[in-house]
Amino acid sequence: MREAQIQEAQIQITGMTCAACSARIEKVLSRKDGIRSAEVSLALGQAVVRYEPARIESGAVFDAIERLGYGAHAPRRPQAALADESASYRMRFWLAFGLSVPLLWAMLAQHLAWLAQYTPSLLTEPWLQWGIASLLQFGVGYPFYYGAYQALRSRSANMDTLVVISTTIAYFYSHYHVFRSGGTEQSHAHGYTQAQAHTHGELYFDAIAMILCAVLLGKWLEALARGRALRQLEALYELREGTARRVIAEQTERVSTERVPAERIAPGDRIALERGEAIAADGLVERGAAEIDEAMLTGESAPVLKRAGDRVYAGTRCTSGGLIVRADRTYRQTRLTALIDLVERAQRDKPPIQRTLDTIAAYFVPLMLLCAVATYVGWLLAAGGQDQPAAAALKHALAVLLVACPCALGLAAPVSLLIAGTQAARSGVLFARGSALQRLRQCTIVLMDKTGTLTDGTATLTRLQSVDGRERELLALAGAVAVHSLHPLAQAVAAAARERLGEPGPAARYAEHPGCGMEGRVGGVRVCVGSRSWLLEQAVKGLGDAHGPTGMAGAETTLYIAADGECVGRLHVGHRLRADARSAIRRLQRRVRVWMVTGDEPAAAAAVAAQVGIVQVRAGMRPEHKLELIRELQRRGERVAMVGDGINDAPALAAADVGIAMGNGADAAKAAGDIVLTASRLSAMTDAHWWSEATMRNVRQNLCFALLYNGVAVPLAASGQLEPRLACLGMAASSVLVVGNALRLQRMRPQEARR
Repeated sequence: MREAQIQEAQIQITGMTCAACSARIEKVLSRKDGIRSAEVSLALGQAVVRYEPARIESGAVFDAIERLGYGAHAPRRPQAALADESASYRMRFWLAFGLSVPLLWAMLAQHLAWLAQYTPSLLTEPWLQWGIASLLQFGVGYPFYYGAYQALRSRSANMDTLVVISTTIAYFYSHYHVFRSGGTEQSHAHGYTQAQAHTHGELYFDAIAMILCAVLLGKWLEALARGRALRQLEALYELREGTARRVIAEQTERVSTERVPAERIAPGDRIALERGEAIAADGLVERGAAEIDEAMLTGESAPVLKRAGDRVYAGTRCTSGGLIVRADRTYRQTRLTALIDLVERAQRDKPPIQRTLDTIAAYFVPLMLLCAVATYVGWLLAAGGQDQPAAAALKHALAVLLVACPCALGLAAPVSLLIAGTQAARSGVLFARGSALQRLRQCTIVLMDKTGTLTDGTATLTRLQSVDGRERELLALAGAVAVHSLHPLAQAVAAAARERLGEPGPAARYAEHPGCGMEGRVGGVRVCVGSRSWLLEQAVKGLGDAHGPTGMAGAETTLYIAADGECVGRLHVGHRLRADARSAIRRLQRRVRVWMVTGDEPAAAAAVAAQVGIVQVRAGMRPEHKLELIRELQRRGERVAMVGDGINDAPALAAADVGIAMGNGADAAKAAGDIVLTASRLSAMTDAHWWSEATMRNVRQNLCFALLYNGVAVPLAASGQLEPRLACLGMAASSVLVVGNALRLQRMRPQEARR
């Protein structure tokens, strides 16, 4: 049966107010026929929906979101969408504040004798207050009604539900007293009406004003704070150069260019670059020399000298010199675009703690409604059900509804994850999956590959040993096969063959065996190049029992060559340790146990392990052996992180609790990794661990505050010790404080992790 075609739609969502909103959208979309999965990020205000176009159209997905009461739009930069949301809250707040001034003035005049003599009698008229409150309740408050109605349709509740229920009860309770008294009897004491002197304590029009003003102010401040959290991600967007100078003609001393939008740069186009300009597309330097600031990719502030043949990346900037670059990627295929996409994907990939908080938030609002009902009934029963106790019971129930804040719970994790993810990405640590931020700090063992991980991936052919002394023929055979592989060892052999013999000859029926070696037919001869154990499995003769001298205290990797089933020689390839390998391993061992797992021979593996200070070494490990080791450790209760860079590491990276891929490694490894060290420095591994610890510590602080706030404030309100007016201010302040604590991550740097 042919597999159904799957498409992915990225949707900008407006109107989400708390984690219950994002959880509700995910729940409803996931249940629709034809939708495979839906991931919603409250922090980004975005959803990614995977669906089958044969069963549901993309327009139906947008309609489903809009029927829930939210806006669904084409994707755009999160900062721009949040700016529109902030502007909407700002406008509604100032409108609510302007309408609230008369109500709040009259309320204060009732409690402050000196203000009463300056209060116009018109402001104390119940009918005027009723009219203003009606505009507030059904004009300014209409979006809350709409959101609550849509939540009710999907059999759920959100922040809008609490606001609507509390303000509606206050409005219609006050409405009843105004119409019952008629508001016509006059009393000139301090300008108050007689009816008002009797009923003002029972009117909650001013409470409605304070509720709406406080909620809208809190949402406005929260949007501003989330905007600050998005600045780091916005900075990545701004690195995309809008235009480029494309070369259209070239003379001896002069280059003619035309400025074109970066989107129009195609592979093969040549781009001119001078000091101060940013690179618009990934490519190779054709000529020139320049220092390039690659801090956005590596986290290192020192510029890197680039010459002909070197690779440059979009978003990096020329600080001196000039280059002609031939683009080999489109605008949408650059490394910078991939980095932005991975950061956004990480925000939609929720760690376990965030999913737990989303579940709590979904039940929080119904629970608070029950608490409010219980508070009202409890106060009525305690006072015997008289009129005045009924008013007191209503006031205390309103306070419970107003003080409860699911937003603080919902924002405890996503804002912290957003800030940490974007900050870490700019320093060379890309959390491709948000769940890795939580899981990495829980890991007890880190497994390290050797080649390309502990070593810098730059391999050179140091010695060649031929059985019959014909070393040139041996290198020609090995080079013809190795030229087809991207493995660092094979590339070293191919480079040596090109340097000494010219371009290698053709090889037919080439096949690569990850973690073992490669083979092909060269001039009718079946040539195998790889590890000794693999050649033994191929029944190759003449390998002997001894490995022979390897040199460099065993720090070389030995490749064996066989022609038609006979061993004809050996190649010795040397590796350089990464400059920061020793110090990075030493710092990492303070936090977790570090093992080396490699497919290399035991002697080479032991030599490198001794240099960096690793005791536990597993050599001769094929991909399936690494996979089995990880599963065995997990069965023993260990949490395993795997660090690798090659195609042969991809299965292990996918199976580990946290897979960490080196940024200079194979695409398959980076696709399987939960974390990508884009800086290609091993010290970034300790930075990643530090970010995991710092982020989860910040999330726990937010969670403790949110739970403590609700755990203290709700009982105070239910016991009558918290006025509704103060309750609504506390509710608004709690969300702002949680976001403010998350913003502290912007000022943190993992410097202590590097000591």
